[in-house]
Amino acid sequence: MGVESLGVEYLVAAARRAGHEADLLFDPSVFGGHLMWDVPALAAIFSLKKKIIRRTLEEKPDVAAFSCVSAIYHWSLSIAREIRENDPDIKILFGGVHPTAMPDIVIAEDAVDAIILGEADISLPLLLDCWPDGINRDAPGVWWKENGQVIKNELPETVKDLDTLPFPAKDVYFSKAPAFEINYSVIAARGCPNNCTYCYKGIWTVGNTGGPGVRRRSIDNVIEELEPVARRGHAKMIVFRDDIFTLKKKWLAEFTEKYPVKVGIPYFCNTYPLALDSERADMLKESGCVYTTVGVQSADEDQRKNILNRRYKNESVIKTMSLLKERNITVSIDHIIGLPGDTDEILRDAADFYCKLKPDRLLTYWLTYFPGTGIIEKGLECGHLTAEDVEKINAGYVNCLYGGNDRRRKKPSLRKFIVLFSLIPLFGASISKMLARENVFRFIPTSTFFTNIAIALNAVFKRDPFFLYNIKYLFSRKKTP
Repeated sequence: MGVESLGVEYLVAAARRAGHEADLLFDPSVFGGHLMWDVPALAAIFSLKKKIIRRTLEEKPDVAAFSCVSAIYHWSLSIAREIRENDPDIKILFGGVHPTAMPDIVIAEDAVDAIILGEADISLPLLLDCWPDGINRDAPGVWWKENGQVIKNELPETVKDLDTLPFPAKDVYFSKAPAFEINYSVIAARGCPNNCTYCYKGIWTVGNTGGPGVRRRSIDNVIEELEPVARRGHAKMIVFRDDIFTLKKKWLAEFTEKYPVKVGIPYFCNTYPLALDSERADMLKESGCVYTTVGVQSADEDQRKNILNRRYKNESVIKTMSLLKERNITVSIDHIIGLPGDTDEILRDAADFYCKLKPDRLLTYWLTYFPGTGIIEKGLECGHLTAEDVEKINAGYVNCLYGGNDRRRKKPSLRKFIVLFSLIPLFGASISKMLARENVFRFIPTSTFFTNIAIALNAVFKRDPFFLYNIKYLFSRKKTP
């Protein structure tokens, strides 16, 4: 639902390589908040859920599999229940981040026959080889029900050599929405060396489902996937989804040697203040990087360290910005608002800091407490969350990517700071500092509509490729299930 999933594409490819037929039923949900627009009324009007249920019942597959982040868990569960009610012979499988974080809750659902925890590249084919006739009791990470009992296999190890995996089955998404290929998503590495409290990657550490260790594809393997993309000529940007693209200098050096010659499409990547120096910045420029994101998340060093477990100084952020902007690489900064400890004073200091940085984009997201993440404990300690709130979060009642999920969204000053942060790249330091003054700040509107206007204006004037892509995707041709 909502976005292209590399995880789904890899699992379809794994199932096909094992000899199984696999396809995708997809709801673009362009107004569901997964990409940019969160308009519940329009999302309901354009929902394809009924068509997905009808197609599933018509196709009558052996297994209906759902890959769930928390934001779409209840959407997936509602479809699973309809399938179970109308055709109990179809086996129903859940996997992904939410079932991995909350396996006992998910497997307890009557409509769910089995779940897979962690990475399922190996487990899914092993399960499908026997299912629905029986269960492979050696499939790692698989939990299933048997005679009223839940059987729990050992947690899986992660795939160490990513080059052994088949390339993701892009056709399942491109056939539904060809516009996906405009920004071709690829991942060159799995895992993250950090353990940020707000991020689901920390679940792997807590659950011991393979750990946070970084595993990287070889350059030749990445090039082999991307050369046909370059030949087709549809992709305008390659979007590397690695958590930290610049982590390994030796890998980046080989990439810089080969990618421009064999692929040559401008690309986007994520970087990190402790994983960028002048040499790596030169390599980004030389290899064709045109856009980066730096996840600052908070401009307050104590808050960043003690609440988010992100351990770097603001001087590192300043240096990173300078290195990228000196090379004319577009830089977007992410900031999370509504963190435990957020005050007007902290956010005013953040506004001053961002004025000095002069980012091309400054995107502000409400803090969303995701199940199993370490920041939930911080939310309980400071009173942002109650025990009842945590129960709801664990049960999957989490809003869309931009929605947040607690009462702090009603605080007017937080909404005003979102508008102010959105205007900083557009108006620059002088006007932004004027807007931050108390006698002017109180007149900033707090409506979501005005916030969206500010974000859109900045995106248009800065010619942000992701915003323009989202516009193209909104009006592009899409195939119903």
